[in-house]
Amino acid sequence: MSTRVLHLSATDTEGGAARGAYWLHRALVAKGFDSLMLVDRKFSDDVRVIAAANGGRLVRRLRTVADALPLYRYDLTGDSYWSVNWVPTRIGRVVDSINPDVVHLHWSGGGFLPIQALRRFRRPIVWTLRDMWPFTGGCHYTAGCERFHDGCGCCPQLRSHVPHDLSRRIFLRKCAQWGDLDLWIIPISRWLEEAARRSPLFHTHPVEVIPNGLDLQRFRPTDKRLARRAWNLPQDRRLILFGALNATSDRRKGYPALCQTMNTLARAGWDRRAELVVFGADGGDQRDRIGMDVRYVGHLADDRRLALLYSAADVMVVPSLQESFGKTLIEAMACGTPVVAFDSGGPSDIVVHQRTGYLARPFQADDLANGIAWCLNGEDHALHLGLAARLHAEARFDIGCIANRYCALYHRIMERPTSDEET
Repeated sequence: MSTRVLHLSATDTEGGAARGAYWLHRALVAKGFDSLMLVDRKFSDDVRVIAAANGGRLVRRLRTVADALPLYRYDLTGDSYWSVNWVPTRIGRVVDSINPDVVHLHWSGGGFLPIQALRRFRRPIVWTLRDMWPFTGGCHYTAGCERFHDGCGCCPQLRSHVPHDLSRRIFLRKCAQWGDLDLWIIPISRWLEEAARRSPLFHTHPVEVIPNGLDLQRFRPTDKRLARRAWNLPQDRRLILFGALNATSDRRKGYPALCQTMNTLARAGWDRRAELVVFGADGGDQRDRIGMDVRYVGHLADDRRLALLYSAADVMVVPSLQESFGKTLIEAMACGTPVVAFDSGGPSDIVVHQRTGYLARPFQADDLANGIAWCLNGEDHALHLGLAARLHAEARFDIGCIANRYCALYHRIMERPTSDEET
């Protein structure tokens, strides 16, 4: 009998974490697996994606506002998105009605999955860690804080000096609700694995790294001239690509560092030879801050258009200050475009330094500029890096191979001896 796996994610195709979860779901279905996805907001027309019965748009909005109420007494720094996840929902009943063998959690913030709901599932739970929220007191990224090692409290992002603040209370709720669950922790990078292992929340649970996967047929190289023609981009300039969800407004994505980097390149004369292309934002600071011509192409929901944009670029730059993985890195590499990023977090697992791109010293904008200039040093050099990047993506991040690893994990979970068999 096939194992039925139910993936839980706030959305199916909106956002990098959701797309990673959805691609895995689709790869499992392609292998004949009984895979379903339960989401708060559905954007695809996939019949195997189920919208949770949590009310309409207004109800979801009210729930999101209510879930954030405990945060209103604090003056948040804005370093990270926060989820309290305390408002009860009917998601436990919905899961029971679907009756999966394994519940597979992905991104579940914004009140979609209450902390207490996990106990209602009464099934093995696989949790793919796509950010830090599962083991912190509420932030999705810690901005360098390590208080989650000791259970949070006095949270710098809350600007709190109180030991038993909201971050501590959320952390203790997680401990009380999750400590004895049949829970399998799957970080998507070694950096996230190391952080998860240092948290008291997951000391007793198995932890195994499985990276994000990618549809290598959807993301593949296209002739650069044709790709630029499709996007109406200049043929006579080197194109530097930067992009993310909320690319210029999410400080974690490193837009200020990018501006410093571009100005360094401009002073070296690249402003006459190169242009910056930004996706995931409709506008931002103009040339006087960037230091060179910049073109904003907005939010891209079409993977094929996005793949063409990667192919049109000569180099992709990812200046993130904290990145659990970095799907844009493997998307660009799969399209034959080398990547420059800081040697920190998820990018350290993805880029092979001076072979598929460049890993700059964290978080030095000047070295990021050095890496971009090094990648752009001659057409043949960039082409060689791009070919190596594509081969690396094929070897490490093919979604079919990643799905096989999850299939093996589900099999190990379901084939474990029961307590009766052990006796």
